[in-house]
Amino acid sequence: RCRERDELHSASLEGSITVNAHYFEEGNVQLESSRKFNDTVVLQDGKDAGTLIVNSIEHFESVYLSNLEEQYANLSDRTFKELRRKLPVTRTMFAWDKALQLSLTREITREFSGNRR
Repeated sequence: RCRERDELHSASLEGSITVNAHYFEEGNVQLESSRKFNDTVVLQDGKDAGTLIVNSIEHFESVYLSNLEEQYANLSDRTFKELRRKLPVTRTMFAWDKALQLSLTREITREFSGNRR
């Protein structure tokens, strides 16, 4: 949209960019993102108005897409880690360095108690 003000030498731009993407391969992933923008374009004469408006819109699109690319690059490093549960349901930390020892202890206990699988 373009709304002109009382001044003949400027134009006010308002708009929004919306992305809806869906990807399915071994999982269902959807992306919904939007951003609003506004700008004022100073016009030298009526001939360059279209070019200035298009350049302003291209600038906002470029910045928006760069931000999306940066967020996409950080998905595995930051975003997915933040979605994961910090503690298991039991609210106790699991001692990963003792996991094999715990497994062996469980197996030995089964052997001696007669509860074999």
